[in-house]
Amino acid sequence: MSNALAALTIYDLLFTIYLHMPSAKENLYDRAGITDLAEFYRTKFVSDEVLDARYFKALDRFDIRFARTMWIYDNVRAGSTVLELGCGTGMLALLKRKGVTLAGVDLSDVCARAARRNGYDETFVAELSSLPLPDAGFDYVVSLDVLGHIGMEEKDAVLAEVKRVLHPGGVTMHGIECTDHSAQKTYDEMSAEELRRFIAVDGHVGLEEEQEHAHRFKKFFAHVAWEPRYALCLSSEEFLKQADKYGLAFEDDFLDYLRGLSFKERRAFDMAMGYVFGKISDLNLHLPKSGLYVFLKASDAPLGPFYNEHRDRRGLFAAPGTSMVGDHEVGQAICLDRSTDVTFDAGWYEPNMLPPIARWMSQGARVKFYAAKVSQIRVDVTTHMPDLGTRALGLEIFLNGERLCALSLWRYGWLELCVAIPETLSEQASGEFELELRADRTWQPRPVANETRDDRELSIAVCNIVIKR
Repeated sequence: MSNALAALTIYDLLFTIYLHMPSAKENLYDRAGITDLAEFYRTKFVSDEVLDARYFKALDRFDIRFARTMWIYDNVRAGSTVLELGCGTGMLALLKRKGVTLAGVDLSDVCARAARRNGYDETFVAELSSLPLPDAGFDYVVSLDVLGHIGMEEKDAVLAEVKRVLHPGGVTMHGIECTDHSAQKTYDEMSAEELRRFIAVDGHVGLEEEQEHAHRFKKFFAHVAWEPRYALCLSSEEFLKQADKYGLAFEDDFLDYLRGLSFKERRAFDMAMGYVFGKISDLNLHLPKSGLYVFLKASDAPLGPFYNEHRDRRGLFAAPGTSMVGDHEVGQAICLDRSTDVTFDAGWYEPNMLPPIARWMSQGARVKFYAAKVSQIRVDVTTHMPDLGTRALGLEIFLNGERLCALSLWRYGWLELCVAIPETLSEQASGEFELELRADRTWQPRPVANETRDDRELSIAVCNIVIKR
């Protein structure tokens, strides 16, 4: 036995043998009948979702949906350079709030364009194992939900590229989907039909156990740290997906309860899950192995704290009394939609690309902003209310609690409203204003409980909320 082989641990040896088995090298996408990867991921993950950092609500930092984004956000330095692998439509666009130069690479040109639309400085279409980027160009290389989609035969080439494009001493961070071999079949143990169904869910062809991911990174980086996550906290949607699509065992009555939740109840559930998720990070608690997910940090330099190494969330909040400047300001007019110094309350839903980018409202909602003086408010309004032709939708607009106007919407299409502000309301000693809109009813677009359900309580959508000073 050679000295090199003698130095290998039993685990090293078994892992090496596994990687060189023919079945481990076989392309699982081909076996699952997926021939066009870009199209597969386009249909799975591309959407018109608005992730542009200017539209982010500070309260969403607690949403379990943004838990992985916040882990990255709190671990990168302000003003640094970041490359995201498999950027999709741009879940890390929030990093722009920290002055980060943000680049993304994706297999799909549609995804790359969507990430650019959401605020990425540059995006590229390329294989992750062959990045069209120079050496040592980034402070951080990161990914979320990507490495589980990379075949075993390609993972080392991807990590070699990660190391190549990182600055010396740079940090790479990843949120990685995992498996548990004691509870789930390996790819080789699955029948052809089982494999097809499994990969069709999300495209996972590279799931490994948590320690296997760590072992692989250690071949490229001197310092590697990892923590199991999602052992306790999942979104309502993810609980159902793991049960229905992947066969994980959860209590039947709990699953029935989740299926019966309304949109607002699901939102509350996901906020509670996200809040607990964040507290686990803040308290530096170590979770047991979950077989679902792992956070991993690696570098050739010694690592700092695993959580909150560069935490600074001031950029998430409206700054009271600050002057609003940027591409939302033109002369004496300010567009509130794209200002980070404005607060949209919980009566607003996430921005949608209707087009244009607009926010749907529940029955009532408020916008808080600061200005020295307001002489006019202009806003574009539309509704999709089903029975509008026979029953007009009533709408009222208030400023600081005083009603400015009342009107009825009786036809579809965008309507521009211009409302003059009375002199008695135009100035406030504090500079603080609160615009409120109220509708007289709502509707649910698709209330049926299936995969296309949209049971939000909607009234109107608004965009281009402009105040004239």
